[in-house]
Amino acid sequence: MDYGTAQRSGRPGGAIVATGYLAFLIFAWGGNYTWVKIAMRDIGPLWFNFIRYGLAVAVLALAFLLLGRARGLVPVRGERWQMALIGLLQAGLMTTLTALAMRWVEASRVVLIAYTVPVWALFWGALILRERITPAAGIGAALGIAGLAILTDPLTMDWQAATLPGTLVALVGVNGWALGAVLYRRRKWRSGFWGQVFWQLGATALAMAVLAPVLESPGDIRFTSPMLAATLYNAFIPILLGFFCWMQALSRVPAHAAGQIMVLAPLYGVAQNNWVLGEEMAPGLLAACLLVVTGAWLTLRKPARPAPAG
Repeated sequence: MDYGTAQRSGRPGGAIVATGYLAFLIFAWGGNYTWVKIAMRDIGPLWFNFIRYGLAVAVLALAFLLLGRARGLVPVRGERWQMALIGLLQAGLMTTLTALAMRWVEASRVVLIAYTVPVWALFWGALILRERITPAAGIGAALGIAGLAILTDPLTMDWQAATLPGTLVALVGVNGWALGAVLYRRRKWRSGFWGQVFWQLGATALAMAVLAPVLESPGDIRFTSPMLAATLYNAFIPILLGFFCWMQALSRVPAHAAGQIMVLAPLYGVAQNNWVLGEEMAPGLLAACLLVVTGAWLTLRKPARPAPAG
């Protein structure tokens, strides 16, 4: 879900407090690929997404019901179908395909592909919104693509039979998120933040409820302690608490500034994958990581500006 159009509301604390929230998100979002990789050993990506998003939606609905604010979870008329589509592209397509990719390739490879989102959003923005690609953003995109080239270079990375499909699946998922982000920027939304989150997560949970029984056998799920822990952790930390921290950060600093800090997330993710999963930090992976992070940072330096009409 992309909330890049959020504006600062003048809340107290400023950049220092926002940095604290973003630091937590670097841990929660950048490091979550480790735990998803562990969960994928015992559950399919569709069932995994149904459980974690369904649980997050249920908890959010219960909380707002108890607070007497249930109406705040329903977007205004005219925004619901578009909001659901964006949620399916970002929460649904992105997280399902990246989770599936981690059944085939290393979590470190997937986390780096995932954080090339700003590069693909740049291209989708130019195509759909006619946003101008600044020189800095162009250089950033080139560095990001160079990082992907190194990341998929058979001479520097360990390629196996599943490496190519795993990489391609992750790239399709990432473009789903990027396209959703661009569609989100097409209009000014009137629905509240939590209404947007609830509606997008709900649409994703509903889609997973329909697809999971058809495409994945429930009998293949193994209810191991690591799988259950990773699923519960996902519902509460990266999803519910994660979006709360993102909202708090965006209420204090501009979205592009928050995005620049968040490019540190894949660095943490790669390091954690090495510590927890034992994935090798090969020179090619580290070079790709540096290029992807630098490219994303340059791409996010300034908000894109639309080209003049005519």
